[in-house]
Amino acid sequence: MLALFVGGISFAAASQVTGLYSAEVAVDGQSAEQRTDGIRRAFAQMLVKVTGNRHVAQRPEIQNDIEQAPRYVQQFRYRLDASRVPTGESSATEAGTASVGEISARLLTVQFDTAAVQRLLRERRLPVWGENRPSGLVWLGIESQGQRRVMRPESDEPLLSAMTAAAAQRGIPLLLPLMDLEDQAAVQVADLWGDFEQNISRASQRYTPDLIVTGRLTQLSSKLWRVTWRLYHGDRQSNWRDEGDDPAALAHAGIEHVSDLLAELYAPVGGEANLSRIRLRVSGVSDLTQYVGIGRFLQSQSSVERVDMMSVEPDAITYELQVRGGVQVLEQGLALGGMIEPITDLPDVSLPLIEGVDLFYRMR
Repeated sequence: MLALFVGGISFAAASQVTGLYSAEVAVDGQSAEQRTDGIRRAFAQMLVKVTGNRHVAQRPEIQNDIEQAPRYVQQFRYRLDASRVPTGESSATEAGTASVGEISARLLTVQFDTAAVQRLLRERRLPVWGENRPSGLVWLGIESQGQRRVMRPESDEPLLSAMTAAAAQRGIPLLLPLMDLEDQAAVQVADLWGDFEQNISRASQRYTPDLIVTGRLTQLSSKLWRVTWRLYHGDRQSNWRDEGDDPAALAHAGIEHVSDLLAELYAPVGGEANLSRIRLRVSGVSDLTQYVGIGRFLQSQSSVERVDMMSVEPDAITYELQVRGGVQVLEQGLALGGMIEPITDLPDVSLPLIEGVDLFYRMR
């Protein structure tokens, strides 16, 4: 295990996100009215994860559907948060067995019907961001009372919890370095303050992230902190700054902003209005396992509405894809799976077998 992985939640590098179609909310009780209210709030939270858009629940076209949220429920259960239950009380998890504790300790977990939710979002022309999402590694430097250091999981729990919560709420695979001896030797605090990209990138390789986030959190006074963030994603860079009196809140907001940037790339609102037909040729397909794997991989893409096989060659397959969001969104999704890669040295497009192909890929 090489990294703290949250948003899933596991502790290893991965880009497959689970639990997108479930959510958990606090409820005041277990009456039918309280349960319906909780289901509606859980539905709104779930929509944020699935669409990638934190403001989706405020969109007018979805308001009536939130009111009708119970019709999308697959199952639900109640549990008590053990960390908030008074001493001596039970922390049983099944409905009807938990003892009566503090009102805030009762939680309602709701699992929604995946196919029904996806169908709803397609009808409302809202994005459906699939489970295959880019993983991000965060290096955070902290400056307080004239001392600089790199965030450590064992000593900066409030910051870690804040970022973990934000990643889980948005369905983003977030990696945090272990800061073991290898990390301590590879990354110095000066690398973060100097934005030494090569050193940071080299140190990040052991975690194989899809993107890297660096932050510099500085205490300016007893009641004011400033954080400067930088996101490295392929050949893209984004920079932003924030200030506030709560460093944990700043850490939470930083991950929220990263989530916003990724959602704009991989699940843009407004990209669902029209379907594009894109022909994709994948070469280097040598056996049935690869053939089946490619089909499943293409169908798993959040931007792909339909997959049709157009032609089969001895070592290649051409597909026609119906895509929402256009070719750029499709290419960004294909880059995450690690199964296929674009061909930069394109073949002679005049060959009859590949006429009309828009994208050329090969097996990795």
